Amino acid sequence: MYGTSRQKLDSNGRVSIPIKHLQSFNADSATGTGHGVLVIGDDGCIELFPLDAFNEEIQKTFSIQENPRNVNTREQRRRLIGNAYGVDIDERGRLSIPNKYREFAGLKSGPVILSACGEYLEIWSPETCPKLLLEFLAEERIRQK
Repeated sequence: MYGTSRQKLDSNGRVSIPIKHLQSFNADSATGTGHGVLVIGDDGCIELFPLDAFNEEIQKTFSIQENPRNVNTREQRRRLIGNAYGVDIDERGRLSIPNKYREFAGLKSGPVILSACGEYLEIWSPETCPKLLLEFLAEERIRQK
């Protein structure tokens, strides 16, 4: 997945995934439904992984030779696995973000920024989104006029 887009978070905490990314979430072509995993990001965003990509991330991050009792490993497991939350994508390509995740990322009803980072999407509040992503969106709007 690649690219950055502005989406709208509705009053029920739902956001639409851009059509070009839906297939990554194992979206059923007939119904458009799919599944993902939300994770709290280290830098104030919410990370949205397709289910398969999330399982691969766990395998890559935690090798079999790693000591599961190591303090750093345990902390990393808590962040990635302990804070994970499974979400369903409805027939309109929307997912519902739980309130505790919206609060963590400072998301309010209105615009949010979705930035694709290869295997996952980052969901940002416009107030905390990295400047580079916002500048790109502004430049795209100018080009489209």
